[in-house]
Amino acid sequence: MSDRPMHTVPGLYQKLEQIYAEGERLINEGQLQAAVEKFSEGLALDDHFRQRYVTMYAQRGFAHQRLGNVTEAVEDYSRAIEMEPPINQAQYHFHRGMCFGKMEGMEERAVEDYTRSIELYPDHPGPYHLRGKLLVDVFERYKDAIGDFDRLAELAPHPEGYQLRGFSKYMLKDYDGAAEDLAKSSELRPDPYNDYLAACVFAAAEDVPALVAAMQRTLAADKTYLDAFGQDDEFAAYQEHPEFVEVLLSHAR
Repeated sequence: MSDRPMHTVPGLYQKLEQIYAEGERLINEGQLQAAVEKFSEGLALDDHFRQRYVTMYAQRGFAHQRLGNVTEAVEDYSRAIEMEPPINQAQYHFHRGMCFGKMEGMEERAVEDYTRSIELYPDHPGPYHLRGKLLVDVFERYKDAIGDFDRLAELAPHPEGYQLRGFSKYMLKDYDGAAEDLAKSSELRPDPYNDYLAACVFAAAEDVPALVAAMQRTLAADKTYLDAFGQDDEFAAYQEHPEFVEVLLSHAR
């Protein structure tokens, strides 16, 4: 037996069990600030107490994260990573990565956490999804992102995964692959942005019939894209093309 307070102070272990259970109940009921306070109470008594191998740091970190307190959540997840077994660490690296992703200038730390989460448990789709998204949106590492979205498609197909993979392929001039992914994304969840991106793809590929069809789908769903088709550089070469102009005029009426 250790010399931790929970093992040496009479009745403390039972009290910590009650605090932990109450904190879990508060989280389940959405009373997140109360849960933070409850787990803080328990941590002040003995910060090594855990149930099912899960520390109060992890539970408080989860509550902080849902409250948007990302700095505090990062601190708690860091302590949980130090104290808990690898299977739990994978989850905390994932959640800490999400917190870093919301902190300005910490995107590289987020990528590192997602990578570590994958190393510890490679069959969870979340880290591939969010790492791939950062690789596209922040770092423009399109080839690396495609690898993440390939794995995401194997584990849990997601419309945003196909959309971002399609965009990445477009940026790498794989126009056929891009069009296929954008169509798959729309199958899973219709989105006029997919059709707009498809129009960009077909414009780059100089496939006028496909471009016109993609424009029609986009504008039928959302006429606010009229300005994009009229102004975006991707379509500069088509501004006087009769079929292109006819689509714009037909939706501007």
